[in-house]
Amino acid sequence: MKNKIQNFISEKSLFNKEDKLILGISSGADSVCLMHILLALEYRFDLAHCNFNLRANESDEDEIFVRKLAKEYQLQLHVKHFDIQMYAAKNKISTQMAARDLRYAWFHELLASENAKHIAIAHHANDNTETFFINLIRGSGLKGLLGIKEKIDSVVRPLMAVSRTEIEQFLKENGMSFREDSSNASSKYLRNKIRHELMPLLIEMNPSIQ
Repeated sequence: MKNKIQNFISEKSLFNKEDKLILGISSGADSVCLMHILLALEYRFDLAHCNFNLRANESDEDEIFVRKLAKEYQLQLHVKHFDIQMYAAKNKISTQMAARDLRYAWFHELLASENAKHIAIAHHANDNTETFFINLIRGSGLKGLLGIKEKIDSVVRPLMAVSRTEIEQFLKENGMSFREDSSNASSKYLRNKIRHELMPLLIEMNPSIQ
C-alpha cells in the first residue's frame, strides 16, 4: 500500500520530498492512515486538527487522541476550535458546508504561517464514488460528475488511489488505532445514505462498481 500511494503521488505530481505539507487530521481511519503513510515515506508535514464542537465529548476525545498521536510521533500539531452553528446561521448555509468553509480557510492560513506548500486531505476512492452520486442526485452538470480531483491548487489527496477497505486493512495489519465518528453511522446525511444504502445495492448488482 505504501508503494501504491508513493507511485500515485509521483504519477500525479502531487508533491515532492522538499515540500512541507499541512495534513488535516480528524482522528478517523482515513487521516490516521495518511499520517502513517507519509511518515513511512519520509515526507515533511505538520498536523492540523479542527474541533468543531458538534459531538459533545466525542469532539474533545478526538482532539485528545490526535494530541497523543502528535506527541508519540513528535509531529508539530495545530488545533483550532470553531463555532460552526453560529457561522452556519450567519451565512445561511448547512452545518456541513460551514465546517468545510472554515476548515479550508484555516488550512490556507496555516500554509502561509508555517511556510508550507500543500494541504494534504485524506479523501480516498470511495469518497470519490460517493461524491459522484451526490452530484448526480443533486442534478450536477458534467463538471460535478467528474468527482473529486486529486489536486486542486495547493490541496492534494494522496489516498485517491486506494479504497476504504484497503485503508482499514492497512491499519488493522499494522496494529494502528483510530477513532470512529458516530455520525458516520447515521443515514441522516445524503453521503451516509449513499454509503450505507445505495452502494451496497450497486455492489450486489456489480461487485466491481467501485
